Amino acid sequence: MNLYALVIGIATVAFIIFRFKQSKLEYTKWAYPLLLASFPIYYFAFAVYGNDFTALGKELLAGMVFFAFAFIAYKSQRALAAVLVGIGCILHAVYDAFHYLLFTNAGTPGWWIEFCGSIDLILGVYLIYFALTIRSKAQNQDVQRIHAG
Repeated sequence: MNLYALVIGIATVAFIIFRFKQSKLEYTKWAYPLLLASFPIYYFAFAVYGNDFTALGKELLAGMVFFAFAFIAYKSQRALAAVLVGIGCILHAVYDAFHYLLFTNAGTPGWWIEFCGSIDLILGVYLIYFALTIRSKAQNQDVQRIHAG
């Protein structure tokens, strides 16, 4: 296990979440789905870098799953979108962890599993938590409206 890649991945996801919160991007409809849709592109680039066009075809096929999650999330209401992107991120973490069992992509760095997997997993768990807080705030507002009326 590459602890440096793991620690850098954790720091990176903390920075992503902080910046999305600070800039209010986490309340936009497109930011997190777009981030999820960007994940497979790294594997495409690794395949091209490794001059492995067989892997590129397989990566394109696998990437369609994450593009679909991102698209459906983009078309969904905010809480459901966060859950869908969260599940997509967690699935991508699983994909990172077991990628080497599916096929070889010659351009993928050896440290990528720890780096990208930690980002995907933490971001996925955070987004599911975020979806629950959105839902909880909406329910609290409904209760307040009922009591005020």
